[in-house]
Amino acid sequence: MDKKLALVLVPEKMSWATATRSNKKCKTRIEKIGGSRVDTEPTVWGLDVHVWNLLWTGEEAMKKGIPILKRAGFESVEDLPRTAVGFSSKAYQDLPSQLRLSATSNGEQRVRVRVPNAQGLHRPTQFLMQEYLNLVDWKGLELPSKKTRCKASVKKFERSPTVLAEWIELEEPLAEFQAERGNETSDDKGSDDMTSKAERKQNL
Repeated sequence: MDKKLALVLVPEKMSWATATRSNKKCKTRIEKIGGSRVDTEPTVWGLDVHVWNLLWTGEEAMKKGIPILKRAGFESVEDLPRTAVGFSSKAYQDLPSQLRLSATSNGEQRVRVRVPNAQGLHRPTQFLMQEYLNLVDWKGLELPSKKTRCKASVKKFERSPTVLAEWIELEEPLAEFQAERGNETSDDKGSDDMTSKAERKQNL
């Protein structure tokens, strides 16, 4: 029962592949029509040179760095530290439309996901990973907060008829167990009272 409850109460976290799919999708579209990092002009795609190069160098860095971060305990993108970004911050940026996940996403990067230091993660790789994640459409992905994840886990529990049915089945034996414990406690207390009375009589 504990295992089943754990599966319900811990919602699935966002995978690395899901988080970076907007970047990979853009790169795939470019390569499908014969474009490449070296031979194609970035401005044709409405991208600057820095973003253009990151579509390739950043992806390679992620392949190297993700296994290292996983060994360090960062199994998901959601495990990474993050900070809110205000409009006046230098970290704020609007993503180009080519990197947005959908028409409903306006490309506002109000969240900065941080790539932490980890043993074996070299600084150049860490830097490229950070730059690559800065291009992720967090707005389109709707990266959940801890509070949102907790609410989602409760809703998932409420919608699970199997777990609730088994929980209801456990209510009766649990009530019986509590009643038995209550009787045992009462018996023990009664025995203690009798012993105390006998001791008092001897003292008199």
